[in-house]
Amino acid sequence: MKTKNILTISLIAFVLMTSCTDQPYFDIPVDANGNVIFTEISEVTATPATVAQPDFTVSGYFPNAKPGDVLVAEVLKPQVPSWDPGGALQLLPLAGTKKDVTIDNSLGGSVTYTKAEAGLNNVGDAVTIVFSGQTESGIIEVRLEN
Repeated sequence: MKTKNILTISLIAFVLMTSCTDQPYFDIPVDANGNVIFTEISEVTATPATVAQPDFTVSGYFPNAKPGDVLVAEVLKPQVPSWDPGGALQLLPLAGTKKDVTIDNSLGGSVTYTKAEAGLNNVGDAVTIVFSGQTESGIIEVRLEN
């Protein structure tokens, strides 16, 4: 009984000690006074991808990035994974579609893809364009229209 009480007290003490320590799970931006800085979220738009146009442009406003930051843009398309030929479609990167996007002074960046490059072959085909970087990200779906 005495051993059980000692173990219980030890467990409670351990839980209390670990819960009081600083555990930085997320890097939350704060100002000089320690107040949390609330930021805007990115906005991504695209010119329509149509049968008549050979390409389309995806542009974004990235408020948490800094001018000169480099984001990577990539096309994701529903595909059957190579490691599971009998599996379901998954949103996977399309080979050869990674492009670097440098953020300009107005915190914007854009990338242009041809329909062939993005795998838009038939009306209704859809792809997802993702931007990713250390400070910012964005995503949009583009569908081939008539």
